[in-house]
Amino acid sequence: MVDLSRMEYLIGREKLEKVKNKRVLVCGVGGVGSFVAESLCRSGLGYITLLDYDKVEASNLNRQLMTTKDNIGMSKVGALKKRLEEVSDTKVDTIETFIDENFVLDKDYDYVVDCIDTLTAKFALVKLCHKNKVPVLSSLGSARRLKPENITLTSLDKTRNDPLAKAFRNLAKKENYRKKIEVVFVDTPAVKTNVVKEGNTNKEKYPLGSSIFTVGSVGLYIASIVYERLINKEDL
Repeated sequence: MVDLSRMEYLIGREKLEKVKNKRVLVCGVGGVGSFVAESLCRSGLGYITLLDYDKVEASNLNRQLMTTKDNIGMSKVGALKKRLEEVSDTKVDTIETFIDENFVLDKDYDYVVDCIDTLTAKFALVKLCHKNKVPVLSSLGSARRLKPENITLTSLDKTRNDPLAKAFRNLAKKENYRKKIEVVFVDTPAVKTNVVKEGNTNKEKYPLGSSIFTVGSVGLYIASIVYERLINKEDL
């Protein structure tokens, strides 16, 4: 059994026991998501579900916690599950899928963390959570930034300096979606680069540079918010 005495000294035994009964779904376990998942598990979370459909790639090694030279090609959720089970007592489930309007959300989750890169999937997940009254917190763009500064918790309508947030706002406006969407974003202009590659899409032509300094810090910040809410939430 993992020794969580340091967390017990910080939050007390009662709250530590409380978090051992909580369930969190982390959607997207890349740079931000892997830090969210691991920090929650290392802090005593009882149950976690990891959702992602990607495989580990060599380019993930600079920022995603579970990636190693030996697990390239392995599913991201499988690699992260293995790591989490080695460092915590959290019960880990995995889902390898892409989220769309047909995705079925388990209402028993105490919290959902959205670390998805694809905008349509991101919006579909948020709407599902709102519909099922499951708390959800979305991570926005943290790429093209070297320094982990100005990480901010706010609502989507108050974001700036973030192309992903702008596209998300436009999509919500297009659908006349008026519910509050809570997000964490980096309130710092992105670094401009002159790197251009061959490809058909903007993502292929203009690859997103990412550092562990920023994505890791965003993930830790999100996890701290979710954790504090879980231990302080009134149980019905």
